[in-house]
Amino acid sequence: PNPSASHPSLSLAASSLTSYLRLSRSLTSTSATLGPYGYAYNSGCHPLERVSGLGLLTTPLRSPSLVEGWSPREVAAFETSMSVYGKQFHLVSKAVESKTSRECVCFYYVWKKGGHYKSWKKGFEDLVEDDEEEKGFEDLV
Repeated sequence: PNPSASHPSLSLAASSLTSYLRLSRSLTSTSATLGPYGYAYNSGCHPLERVSGLGLLTTPLRSPSLVEGWSPREVAAFETSMSVYGKQFHLVSKAVESKTSRECVCFYYVWKKGGHYKSWKKGFEDLVEDDEEEKGFEDLV
């Protein structure tokens, strides 16, 4: 007896799994059958490799992005030092320790365009507002 026939949810899960495997196979492999020296007999030509998402990420021809060269510890040190020193990149690079001032400047302009900068800036502005409110309260006392 087929267990998926008695349970419709198992049949749905099996078909979903099959379609997922078919899709992942199509993304990671080519369908060309090649002969000697890469010649495809069925089409009579030398086919190019089909581009896939996984292939784009893992190809040795792809140059890594600037952000990929920074560890999470370096990014945290960068953000902390930005809140302390602002755009004084020579001081920021000393705080990060493993990056030069030039690398910090380049990273800043990439980081500033990203979504993480907006959340960092909002949190930083909230801290500044809290400090100003505390100073105002101290003046009243």
